[in-house]
Parts: sequence; C-alpha cells; structure tokens
Amino acid sequence: MIVDIDETKRLEGDYIETIEGLLFAVKGVHHPPGLTIAYLRYLPKPKGERMRDGRRYDRLYDIEHTEKLLRQNFPHYLNHIEKLSLTLQSVPSKYIFKIYDPRKKLREITEKPESHLQEKIAKLIMALQSKGIDIKTLGILGSLLINLAGSDSDIDIVVYGRENGKKVYESLKELRKETRWIAAYNEENVADVVLSRWADSELNLKELGSLEIQKVLHGRVDGIDYFLRLLKLPQEVEIEDHSRPLGVVKLKARITEDNDAIYAPCSYLIEDCKYLDSKGLPIASQLFSYRGKFTEQAKKGDLVEAKGTLEEVVTRGEKSFRVILGRKGDYLIPMGKRDTFF
Repeated sequence: MIVDIDETKRLEGDYIETIEGLLFAVKGVHHPPGLTIAYLRYLPKPKGERMRDGRRYDRLYDIEHTEKLLRQNFPHYLNHIEKLSLTLQSVPSKYIFKIYDPRKKLREITEKPESHLQEKIAKLIMALQSKGIDIKTLGILGSLLINLAGSDSDIDIVVYGRENGKKVYESLKELRKETRWIAAYNEENVADVVLSRWADSELNLKELGSLEIQKVLHGRVDGIDYFLRLLKLPQEVEIEDHSRPLGVVKLKARITEDNDAIYAPCSYLIEDCKYLDSKGLPIASQLFSYRGKFTEQAKKGDLVEAKGTLEEVVTRGEKSFRVILGRKGDYLIPMGKRDTFF
C-alpha cells in the first residue's frame, strides 16, 4: 500500500528540536493549529549522559517531572488545548528549529549502517523486505533518530498505515517462527521489560511476564530489544469535536472487540463495565491509549481490570465515554492474571 503522508503534518514518532535545543517526541497524529502535541525527551545539560556534536543531553522519562521542569523554565511549551480541555506539553510552530523524519533516517541507516546497532536494524529491515514489506512504509524512532543512541539503545521501528501495519505484524510472526535471531522474550530476559513498563502500577510484576512474552510487537533481534509501533495515519483516526476528562476510575469489563489492539493509538471495545471505586459515573464503552505498552494487552472475550481516566468524547455530534490509559499508575490486565491481587 502506498503511504499518503502530508509532509506538513507531524506524526507520532517524529522529533522536534526547539530553538533552545530541547528535543520533543511528537504524540498523536492530529494537532491544534500552530501547535504540535509533543513530550520533552532530551534536555541539554553540561553533564548529561548522551552526547552529539559536542553537546551533552539528559534523557527524561517521567512526565510529571518534565511538566514541572517546563513550567519553571520553559512555560511556553505547556499550552491549554481547548478541544481536549487539557493543558499539555506542546510546541508552538514559531519555536521549532528542526524536525527529524523517521523515514529519512531509516533509509540512511539501511544504505550505510555505521554501528553494530545500525547493522542489526539493516538486517531486520532486509528480513521484512523479503516478506514484501516496502521500506517506504517504515521509519526509525527514538534516540537513533536524533543521533543520541547509547550503548544500551534498542531498535524502535514505526510502520505507517493500518494496512501496512497488519502486514508487518503478520510478517514478523512468520519471521519469529522461521529464524532464531528474531525472537520473543523469554522468562529470563522479560523481567527488565516488565519492570520498565509496569513498575508504577499496582500490579504484581511477576504475574505479567507471560503476557509480555506473548506479544509480537516487541522482542529481541540478535539479543537487542526491538519494539514496533504500528501507526494509524491521520485519515485513519477519526477527528473528535471535543473531549473532557471526568476523573480517574478503576473498572472491570469484558472485551468485545480488539481489532485496534495492535495499533497506535490502540483501543478495545468493552461491555458490562463496572466501576470499583466510583458511583454515578457514565458507563464507558471503550479503553483507549497512545502508549505502546497497552498494545496486545487483552483479547476479545477477556474479562479485564483497568485503571485510567474516564473521558467524555463528542464525535460528529454524538457523545460517548471511554477510559484513557496512559498516566502514571494506569493499567490494563486480563482478570486471569489478577486472581490473587486483591
């Protein structure tokens, strides 16, 4: 499938460098006029652990910490977005110095890999191409995109378009069966993944390993961690009229549809929704997330428990309710994995 991407629009995974040298990762595919929703990931710092072109940077992980940092030092990167009823990290167009394109960077890597890590990326892309995948539908994400990769950096690939994403997903499943160098996580190496994804939740981390091992979108390539993000294009993501948060909830429900479980953003339709700690709230019909850790997290028919932010959404004049998963402490887990948690 030919990827129709408007070069003037910023997509999830792109990086923005500001006039001050801050590096933001773009989130989502729809943005307000003159503004790009993006989260601060790298901050110039004299004693930072990463370096490029003679300048050192610190890698930032915690959203609450970065919001505090921006509020104190760069408040123009915190903007209220009326349509979402939220104040979010975001970059006004007038402060953009440079935009980093994942597709362009991946082509550079495959044409002339310059490190051990880049050689492994080129090897993976070649394997996908052997399955009929067009490199034009792929890009490289994360620290490699902005030339800040470290010795412990992993392989982050983006696939553009729903149809292309499904094709890559199925191809990767085949390659993991046919080769030994592309593999799922196992009981020995999955622990760090579980810790990095779920340490801030209420979950029993030991119970989550088997769930992460089953996922296709992450694993190992010649011993190096990989993660794939299957990104729906702007024309494949419905534009909402308005949304507003109603508060944090815990719930139990049954998954009725998981067709979008592998994509970014991912979503699950639910029924029999029951709140565990709230009363009198409208019933949610969907679980929704921009975070990669919530992909492949549940299947149709599963009874699940989740924690997130209940949100009212208006689309084409119709009101509905969903639970957004993504803030610190949020989770989604099949009930079979939580029998002993409470």
